[in-house]
Amino acid sequence: GSEAQSYALISHGKSGAKMACGDRKSKFRTVILDDSLTQSLPPDVAGVAGIDAISHAVESYVSTRSNPISRLLGREAWKLLDSNFEATLTGDDAEARGAMLLGSHIAGSAIEHSMLGAAHACANPLTVHYDVIHGIAVGMLLPHVMTFNAEEVGERYDELVPADRGDEPGEALRRRIMELRAAAKLPIRLSDCSVPRDSLDRLAGEANEQWTARFN
Repeated sequence: GSEAQSYALISHGKSGAKMACGDRKSKFRTVILDDSLTQSLPPDVAGVAGIDAISHAVESYVSTRSNPISRLLGREAWKLLDSNFEATLTGDDAEARGAMLLGSHIAGSAIEHSMLGAAHACANPLTVHYDVIHGIAVGMLLPHVMTFNAEEVGERYDELVPADRGDEPGEALRRRIMELRAAAKLPIRLSDCSVPRDSLDRLAGEANEQWTARFN
């Protein structure tokens, strides 16, 4: 979805902190979404990229800059991504790949209007220090960030996936995201990526310094 945005990211050489620079005039005037270019993606790459796009739709939907336009875009992106993600994991569903491409683009437009949140802030240090692939890092952390955020924005999560009887606010969406993550066979624990427990304080401190943290 970066083709829908007017921002560029620069990573600090030592800390890995991502800094954003943007100007409305830098946004593309025309974007061509050619789904034929996605057809050769291996299923594991499609899974990682798809989870990242899903996180874009979800985080932009509840950020501190969330607004009616970003939520409209986020809802439409979520519908496309949720309903087509699992089909892309087989590697031979051209229509699903195209729908994921469009959903990713719309989610990128949602980011343009409302930014991201703590899942991305927490993911960046994992990539810097432990080479955890970005989509995997975001996928591991998003359900936990949702649990933290649910007290404030749980009802908004429920707009994407309505709660079942007895569910806590946001639980239905969180459960669905974990189902999608499991379908892609992505890691679910930091220990799965060889992240030691004694690094958590440092990682948390660096996450708090990421630019996306301010919008959570």
